[in-house]
Amino acid sequence: MDANYWIYWFDERLPEYDSVDNAMQRAIRNGVVVSTVTLMEVAHYFRMIQPEILSEKMMMTTDLSTLSLIDFTSPIMQSSISLLSIYGQMGLSSRNCVILATMKSAGSGILLTHDHSFKNVKDIKIIDEIGS
Repeated sequence: MDANYWIYWFDERLPEYDSVDNAMQRAIRNGVVVSTVTLMEVAHYFRMIQPEILSEKMMMTTDLSTLSLIDFTSPIMQSSISLLSIYGQMGLSSRNCVILATMKSAGSGILLTHDHSFKNVKDIKIIDEIGS
């Protein structure tokens, strides 16, 4: 799952919140794969809030029983670099390639994201409840 869906879901002030709420709840019920790098990106977004609230949000996420939290290991880094050499010219960032490598490592083929740069990636299904 991409960081933007977590951010939209955690920050009810954002206009995207209503669009992602049901998709996030469904995904969590069915099981979620997320990279430690992606969760750091979410934490970075909320870095200016009170430390207790940030800690609570992140603990709520990491404590989900349906969460598969995948560490950023050397093999995932190598896979990310390979994917970056393929998809970087198509607009994917290095963090996006970490998401792809994490998905590949976990055998996941579905990605919740509002990032349109993933549209050129083969062999994954994009779910975007926000639309274009």
